This record gives sequence, structure tokens and C-alpha cells, in this order.
Amino acid sequence: MSEGKPKHYRKLQEMYPDLIGAAETLGKTAQEAGPLGEKEMQLVQLGASVALRSEGAVRSHARRALQAGATAAEVRHAVIILTSTIGFPTVAAALDWLEKVLE
Repeated sequence: MSEGKPKHYRKLQEMYPDLIGAAETLGKTAQEAGPLGEKEMQLVQLGASVALRSEGAVRSHARRALQAGATAAEVRHAVIILTSTIGFPTVAAALDWLEKVLE
């Protein structure tokens, strides 16, 4: 299941398998703790990734949201609605990162 993961992440998995395994288990446990569906969880995580200005995470969660059934319009909207909270420059950068995924 690590085929689609970035090279750096795969390297960390090799170096620290227990640590990465624990982090993955924590993430899965958090996802299972509530009523949100996969699409909604990915859109929430997309928003957090944008706020953190993490280009790799933005692309990853955008791809996952699309795989979970989100439309390109929904993915863009999840980012655009952050404008008044995190500012236009950050949103504009994230929209640029998104286009590479949405193309």
C-alpha cells in the first residue's frame, strides 16, 4: 500500500517502521472515531493542509478526496472558503497546487 506514497515517506517507513506504523494506526483510529465519511474527512484534512501550507499534503488530500467521490468543484470550494480565515495568498498558492492534481 506504499506505492503511491512519496519517496521520503517510504524512506521513513524503512528507517522507523514502528513509528510510522503507530502514526498510521493513530490516523485510522481517529477516522473511525466519528460519523464523517471518507470524502468529508479528506476535505477537512485538505483544509488543514492548506492552512499549514503543506504542498505535498494538499496534493495528497485532494487526490484522496477525489478518489472518495468529491468533485473538482468541491475540492476547489473547500480551499476557497478558507480565504477569510487564512488569507488570499495562502489560498491562491493552494489553488495552484490543486490544479496540478485536478488536471
